[in-house]
This record gives sequence, structure tokens and C-alpha cells, in this order.
Amino acid sequence: EQELIRIHGFGRNPALPGTLDPGNGGLILRLLMAIGLFLPEVKFVTKHPESLGKRPQGDLIAALRDLGAEVEAVAGHLPITIRGGRPLRRRQVALSGLVSSQFATSLLMMAPLLGGLSLQITDQLSSRPPVATTLQVMREAGIEPQVDWANLHFTIPGGSYRPGVYRVPGDYPATSALLAAAVLLPSEVTVMNLNPHDQQGEKQVIPYLQQLGAKLETSADRVRVFGGNPLTAVDFYGEEAIDAVLSMVAVACCTEGITRFRGVGNLRWKESDRIGDLARELRKLGVEVTEHDDGLTIKGQPAGYEGGIEINTYQDHRIIMTFAVLALRTRRGLFLKGAEHVCKSYPDFFTDLTTLGAKVEYIAD
Repeated sequence: EQELIRIHGFGRNPALPGTLDPGNGGLILRLLMAIGLFLPEVKFVTKHPESLGKRPQGDLIAALRDLGAEVEAVAGHLPITIRGGRPLRRRQVALSGLVSSQFATSLLMMAPLLGGLSLQITDQLSSRPPVATTLQVMREAGIEPQVDWANLHFTIPGGSYRPGVYRVPGDYPATSALLAAAVLLPSEVTVMNLNPHDQQGEKQVIPYLQQLGAKLETSADRVRVFGGNPLTAVDFYGEEAIDAVLSMVAVACCTEGITRFRGVGNLRWKESDRIGDLARELRKLGVEVTEHDDGLTIKGQPAGYEGGIEINTYQDHRIIMTFAVLALRTRRGLFLKGAEHVCKSYPDFFTDLTTLGAKVEYIAD
């Protein structure tokens, strides 16, 4: 069943919201922060100080200040107050892309409504596929960015977005958790609504799982998994598939050999420290794991794990899905603390996992 959502845009004249709470959504916060350039004042707060409250926003704050906004924040973190609603100070701005590509997405999307911007990414761009997707959607809406990928320079003309009809594609990051579960157990699972031509970097998990020895067949918009094959470790460079890395960590924990995850240092700045916090919980389970500045090394255990312990998920939907998948390869299961936070990106995750045959029990506090 397909849902239709109709959105009436605000153009260049957003309402005056006063205070906004973006929940635990980093992308939501960052998109809204750029809209602050149109507003005389807006304040952002969060009820998740241990998650979103710890995520760094300093690079975007610096860019907004360069453009002429007044911004109040504590060391680049929430709560944040932005005072805009005035002519831009300049139309060229530099922005670090080291921590997150979401900062670039935020400014790129608002650039046409601001009369045009020239954006120079410094350092590096931590994940290119989401920015490429942003630019493609802008083109579909009538804006033609000039893009120099070699120098990470983007020139966006002023203009208005053209309304249209958009089909939301299947989500490869969420799919990666289902694929991980399917390859780890004897199974035959088909996942549908996956555009093979989509620019989501996380689709690279399909050939990666095949490299490990998993049997996956692709056709049109679906992937069919024949699970239960022996798996042999292969290193994973995850910079452009950052939101599928943790699902592949779950697989690595059950493969034969040692897997090195590289190019994923910005996992430390997500809803949790997805390197340090993840490693801490994996060790509780008995996984041999080593942390690095840019990733992790996992020594797999094909026989699985004993389990029967409580896992702190740090209110992080990706960590929740990772340990839900790993629980399938334990003898006594796992207790996932804060599992309700999976709703951030995949509200039906546990329902779908149950459909695949997993035993899920909801325990009241």
C-alpha cells in the first residue's frame, strides 16, 4: 500500500516557529538550521541531550555566521538560536565536509531561495552519494547546479523550486539490516522496491555480501537472498556506505576471519559514537574487536555467541538493528535497552524481523 503526502511549500517566507525540537534527527536539525537564515529568530532544542545534544553542529554554525546570521550555541552544540532574516553578507561560503555531508545538503537546498550561493567544501566530503542525490532532486525541481566534483565546488543559481511528484525510493541503509539477517541464517528472502540505479552508496553492500560468499540474486527492483552459506571475511571501505556499516559489522562478527572497516571515522559523530559505543557492547557479547581512528577490526566467530545479556543501544537506531541481527546468532538471545528508538528510521523493523521468523518479545520497563 502506497501513501501519498501533499506538501505546500513556504517559498521564501517560512512561519515564525519560535522554538523547534527536531526530536533525535540530525538531518532534520541541519536542514532546519539553514532555514534560520530566513527568520528573525528561531531556537532549536532537544529532549535527547545524550544523543542529538552531543552531535557537533559547529561547521554549519560557522557557515551560517559567515553568511550573516547571528548564532548562539554552546561549543557548537544544542541548544542553538539563529537570528537571520537579513540580506546575506556574502554569496561565497566555505564549509568543512569532514564531520558530515548533511551540512552541505542543508546549504545547497536553501541556496536557490537565498538568491544563489557558491559553496566550497574544504578538508574532504565525508560521504558524496547523499550530496549527489540532493543535487539530482534539485535538478528535478528546476534548479541547475554547477558542480565541480574534483575541487568540491558547487555554484547554485537563485530561483524557485518547481512543484512536482516524487517517488520516495527504497531505503538501502534499512535494507542492509534485513540482508544481514537473511545471509546469517538458512533462509530465502526477497526484498523489494530497491532501485538498482539509485545513487545511495549503501547499495554496495549487495556485491560486498556476495564477496563474502553469500548468495544474492538481483533482478529489476528486488534482491533475493539464499542465506546460510559459510562466509569468509573481506575488508570493507565504508565511507560512501556509512549508514550500512553497522549492519555489515553484524555480519563480520559471524564470518570466518578478520574484517577491517576503514574510512568510517565520522561514525563517532552520529546518534552515538558508533565506533566506541558499538565496540563496548560487542565486547560484552564476546566479540574480539579493535577500535581505530577510522573504523574497527572484527574477528569473526562463525559458531555464534552465547548471548543472554542486556545491550545498551544508546538511543541509536543503527545500533539497535545491529544487535537485533546479531541476536539471531546467539543461543540465549539479547535484551536491547531502548529498542523503541528504532522508530527513527524503521518503525516496522521488529515487525518485519518477526515476519522473517525471528522471535521478538516486548518487555515493559
